[in-house]
Formats: sequence, C-alpha cells, structure tokens
Amino acid sequence: MYGDLWTWAAANPVRAVLAAVVVGIPAVGALAQQRQKDRAGRPGGTAPASSRPGDGLLARFLTGRDLRPGDPASSASWWCAGVPVERERTAAELAADVDPAFVKGASSAWAVVGAGAGVWRWSCWPGAARVVVRLAVPGVAVAVWRGWWPAGAVVLGVLVVAAVVAVVTGPAVWGWWRPRPASASLVYGPGMWGAARPVLGVGERERRGKWLHLPADVAVPGARVVVRLPAGWPGGEAAKRALSAAVTDRLPGEWGETWHRADSAPFAEWVRKEPPKKVPKLPRSVDWKPTGDRYEIYVGQAVRGFDLEDVLIRTKSVTPHFGVAGLTGSGKSTVLYLGAVHARETGALVDILDTKQNSMTEAEGKSGVRVHKTPAECVAALGEFIMSMMAAEAAAGKNGDPALRQILVPRLMVADELPTFMKMALIWWKYQLKGKGVPPFAEWFSIGLLQGRSADHRFGVGAQQWANGYFGGTMERAQIGWKAQLGYCDSPSWAVAFGASTPVVSPDTTVPGRGVFADGRIDPETKGLWVREFQPAYIVPQVGARLDAVPPAPEWFDAGEPAPWITAETRAWAEALAIPDFLTGGRFGPAQPVRGGAVTLRPTVGVGVGRPRSEAVTGDGVTAEVTGGVTGAAGSESRPAVELFSLAEACEAGILPWAHSTAKVYKGRSAERGVAFPEGAPDGRVTYYTRDELKDWLARWQADAKTRT
Repeated sequence: MYGDLWTWAAANPVRAVLAAVVVGIPAVGALAQQRQKDRAGRPGGTAPASSRPGDGLLARFLTGRDLRPGDPASSASWWCAGVPVERERTAAELAADVDPAFVKGASSAWAVVGAGAGVWRWSCWPGAARVVVRLAVPGVAVAVWRGWWPAGAVVLGVLVVAAVVAVVTGPAVWGWWRPRPASASLVYGPGMWGAARPVLGVGERERRGKWLHLPADVAVPGARVVVRLPAGWPGGEAAKRALSAAVTDRLPGEWGETWHRADSAPFAEWVRKEPPKKVPKLPRSVDWKPTGDRYEIYVGQAVRGFDLEDVLIRTKSVTPHFGVAGLTGSGKSTVLYLGAVHARETGALVDILDTKQNSMTEAEGKSGVRVHKTPAECVAALGEFIMSMMAAEAAAGKNGDPALRQILVPRLMVADELPTFMKMALIWWKYQLKGKGVPPFAEWFSIGLLQGRSADHRFGVGAQQWANGYFGGTMERAQIGWKAQLGYCDSPSWAVAFGASTPVVSPDTTVPGRGVFADGRIDPETKGLWVREFQPAYIVPQVGARLDAVPPAPEWFDAGEPAPWITAETRAWAEALAIPDFLTGGRFGPAQPVRGGAVTLRPTVGVGVGRPRSEAVTGDGVTAEVTGGVTGAAGSESRPAVELFSLAEACEAGILPWAHSTAKVYKGRSAERGVAFPEGAPDGRVTYYTRDELKDWLARWQADAKTRT
C-alpha cells in the first residue's frame, strides 16, 4: 500500500502536496483540540470558546489564524504583525511593546525586526505570512523528500524574494508588517467577560461580542464600554455593583456608569471620564521680558486655573501706581527695578527716593535715572515731581499750550522705602528745620497718588509692611491698585493691603522672592478681591546693561533741572502747597541738584542737606524756624540721626510698658492729670515721637501715679 502511495505521489507532485495539506490539517487540528481539552480539564484551565462563523480548522489554516480555538494569542491581523496578548496588562506595558521610533516611521529594512515579538513569535506574525509558510512547508518538504532539489530551491528562492520585496518595496511602508497594538477587546475582554458572564447569568457558549463591547482604546476620555443585559436579568443593587466592579476594576482611569433598564434592549454603559487636570507649579525663577507697551509692566508669573499666566501691571487702568511690601531681603527692590527698567525702556524718566542709600544701586549713574538719598533731596524731588505733574496735566488739557504738550515726557517716582523716607523727612523737618505743625510734603504724596495717572506721572512704592500711616486715607491708598506682599505678611498689614475680609493667601516662603499680589480683579469664586501667589521676575543682573542700552535722557533731566514744561503759572499754584521753598536752591532745599547719568560723590552728613539760615518762613498752614547749624553743601556741621516711633511702635519696641490700647488711654488722661504729653512730629495721619520724649513722659506719668496712690 505504501508503495502505491509513493508511486502515486511521485507521478504527480502537485497532488502529493495537496494530499499532504489535506491529511496534515485534520491531524494538526485534532492534536490542538485534544490539547485544549486537556488544559480545560486541569485546575485553573479555561474551557474552549464556542464555535463561531469562520472558526473551522481549514478556515483558520487558510486565514493565518491560530489553529487552536479560543482567544487569539496576539493582536496580529492579515497584513499587520501584532503584540502578544497573554494576560490583562496595563497601558504602560502595552505601550512598551511597540517602539515609538518604529511606529513613527522607521526604515523599511527594520520593519520586520521592529515588530518586536512579531518576528520571533509565530502567533505575532501577520496572517498572510503564516499562510505562506503553512502552504510552503509541505511543498518544500515533498520536494526535498523526493530529491527535487531544483524545485525546492525555486520555492525557497521565491519565498526569500517575496519577503525581501515585501520588506523593501512597500508592505512595511503601508503598515502591513508593523506591530499593531493590542486593542482593549483583546487585552481586557477575556478577563472582563469571565467575571461579568456569571453575574449576567448567560451560558458559557455565548459569544463575548454579543454581550460585551469594548472600544479600541480605553484610555481616551469619552471611551464607551457597553454590556447588554439579558431580558430576564433580575439585577438588584448587589448585582449592579458586581457587574460594575467586573468592568471598572479591570480598566484604567475613572468611569461613569449609566443603566438603561427600561429600554426594549436593556444595557449598561460606562464612559471614561476626563482625567483630573494638574495645577501647574510656579517656577522658582522667572526671566523678565519687556512688553513693548508703556502701560503694561511684566512682573512675573502666576497660576490661573490650570495654566501659568503672565502677571502684568496695567498702569493705564485702575492700577496706575504699584506697591510692594516685604521684610528685608524679600525682594522688594527687585520688583521696583522692574518698574524702573520698564519706564526707561519705554521713554519715561525715573526719580528714586533712596534714603537707605543702598537699595537700588544698580540703577545709579544711568542716564534718565536720578537717585535722591538725603531727606532734603528726596523732599525736593517730590516737590518738583508734583509741580511737573500739575504742569503736564495743564499742558495736556483742552486749553493747554501745544508747544509744551510736544515736550511732555512720562515720569515715574520710585520710593524704595517709603516709611523710612517719611520718618527721616519728619526728623529733618522738626529737629533740623524746627518746623511747627504738619509738614506739607506728606500731603504732596497723597496729591500725586490721586492725580498722577492723568498726567502720566506714576509712583512705585516699597515698604516693610503695609501700614495706614504711610499711604494716606482709603481714597489715596486705593490708587495703588497693584499691590504685592512678598514673604510673610501679618494680619494688620494684610488688612491694609487687601482688606480685612479678603481670605489670607500664604505663599511658599522657602522660594526667594515668592509672594502674593492683587490687581483689582474680583475672584470669580469668592466675589471678593482676587489675591494670588506669584513669582516675580529676577532682573537685577540685567539692570545695568539694559539701562545702558536705552537712548540718553533729555539734558535737562540729567543736569538736575526741573521739567521745562513747568510754567510761572504752575509755580504760582505750587506756592499754595509750599513747594518752591523746598526745591533745590529754595529756602529749605538742598544746595546742589541731584543729577542723572554719572554718579557724583558728595558728602552725606547728618540727616539733611541745606543751607545755614536763621529766619522764619510761613506757608499755607506751615510755620518753620530755621536756626544755624543746618548742614550745608560743604558739610559744616553734623547732627546725629534721630529715631522716631509712633505710639504703637513704641509699645512694640518696649519703650512704653503697655499694650497700644492701654497707652492710648493713658495718653488721653495725661491732659486731665496735668502730665503733658509730648507734641511729637505729625505727618497729617500719624504722630511720631523720639525715644527720649516718650521716656520722659513715662517717668512723669509713673511719678504722678505714685503720688495719687
């Protein structure tokens, strides 16, 4: 019999190959089915899947599918290689199966190799490749067996050439040999169906695709998983929870469920929710960038919602002036530098009041920047600034002089330490000029805040803390529309800056320069003032180079002269404010003007610079007597600095041994008991006293109290 078979096969090789295929396929199929039954009989084994259309052994053989029935072992298709699917895996594990560089377009020569496991694992090959091999192997085997070496070589050569052509000329480019990522149905489907089927109460032979639908990608927001519900399914809360757990516990992300039990074809669906957005973190350092707009100053970055946004001071709107408070080293001068550099780069002129004499040294000596250091110089600069403001507003008005209007220049006055300036100016006023009553320059500052924007004259203010005593009343303080607090802020200072009803926002004080700001906008949630954390830009190393690159300022400014648009009429108006007497060369003003550009060294002695006089001047509500000994341009006499304290500050410093509220009560009783309270130096809002004055009053008060007991 075997001889007849060999004779028949040798007489017709084609029939021999067909016979081998026909005989071999059932044999391989029988072995596969027996192996599947053996696996199902073992503990933990899985039963074979139900027969489906196209699941016959011959169909599997000719379509390149696994001969073993059941779920596919990879995600391969007819023209695409696949990745293995052996268990439920995470999205990260699936992503690792495909080389992103390959998927994005690697060379064709690496297409098959780049298929990962697709080259080395039979189940990951494309179906077409598996069919070719399955049909070619029996033919080559018969040719070799019968000694038909030329025929076998031809078959092998055709296969090699076909593979090379497929790799080089097109199939790789078309994606046929690229590994196809496993779909959610392949990855999550078997385990999900295994858990959901008993809950639904459907038979083991039911096809999964009839009851469970999974999208190709379950990581996309809005992806939808649908489970059909049997018409007679009793459900119940426990069954619903079990079915929901069978679905959502096997899927990444958050899912929202909806039950449609009243439909003619009841079903349940789960929809992938949007992943929660992450709130970005503020950077620890921000580079400064110019805006190119005169009325917008870039000062850093803040978080708004889920994005970072630029923090701008918009001086043309309700925030014409800006201020920043913070303890020493918190970064106040850095923020003030931002305003000064922006002003110069947009054509404005800058005056800096720096009674600390070392706060903004990077800007000193630059054209267009005048740094005033002594109280007399600072008061003179403030007076000239107010006159310039009034004259500019008149020139820009409807009846203003067109010639003056053409030469107007925007100006910015920066008070690096406003409280220090105010206190030193008060000391200079009372203890050197022997002034009586309230000094006028405290009110000049308030007038400038109220009227500066319309005349393009603006203020930038720095302070250790926000305090009512230094920023005028509510109306004046409101003009500083953009406020910042760097580092720690106590409750009283917070209330002055942002309002007592505004929730406190605590910045990360471990980051240099970190603070909070408000620009007049309303918080959409609280409907109150919107205070947010921000990181100021760091510009200090660039200040000198940027100011050097700016075109030179007008000659009159660098020469220390007053603004040329100040007319005689403006000076007459200024007389009512007692300004001219405090200007350079005036009765109380410094002897020499402060120049811009190159730094000129000058003696700094005592607490003020002026010319020796012995005369009296009377202004509008101002009376001052000046005696000899005021330091002149040559520094003929030096006076020690005098330290001033408000009543509250004296209590905090321990000069008075009571709380502020108690000290105010005792101060009120002093007149009743005949214990004169010191007159002090008022600035129109707060009265300040020297340490000696307060100690003298304390001694007299305590002595009177002893006699009364």
